[in-house]
Amino acid sequence: MHILEQGGFMMWPILALSILSLAVIAERFLAFTTRRFPSPEKLAPAFALYRKNDPESALRHIEDVAPFYVPLYAAFFNDRPLPQKEKVILQTGEALLFTLQRRLEFLATVATAAPLMGLLGTVIGMISTFSNLSASGNVDITLLASGIWQALLTTAAGLAVAIPALLAHRWFCNQYDKTAYRMQHAANQFLNGPQEEEA
Repeated sequence: MHILEQGGFMMWPILALSILSLAVIAERFLAFTTRRFPSPEKLAPAFALYRKNDPESALRHIEDVAPFYVPLYAAFFNDRPLPQKEKVILQTGEALLFTLQRRLEFLATVATAAPLMGLLGTVIGMISTFSNLSASGNVDITLLASGIWQALLTTAAGLAVAIPALLAHRWFCNQYDKTAYRMQHAANQFLNGPQEEEA
């Protein structure tokens, strides 16, 4: 609390960003780890059941290994003509990916805004310090040094908030890209037959 007061009023919005950012990171981490797309090995039994004209059993297997993706595989198993089926698969896949992408833009915004807010707090603090020195008409090195380090607190705080947000954002984007690729690969397996996994 003492550091927050020393850093000035800009420390409070930076603190708010920190709390929100950590909450989003925790929520998105849970979302990505619990909704990880199943490996080809886990999907293999569903593929086999599907090719044996037993889509209901195949879907039950999907419910066991990847319940989040049941709507996607339900789209595979419907009786629509292939062009309509492909359209439904695309729409369902986009909807599922959208749920994974939520709030990632917020982390990118925090990674950009937090350092700028910290810099603004530092500039305001420096202006206040030099204004006080000018008003006193007496250059006190101790007072000057104290004012400068207090002003720099907001810059440090902004960076401390931005760096975890940036790293988390990059990791989540990487997981999103992997999931999108695996969904596309699984769609190709169902629609076009088995394909070898890329290295």
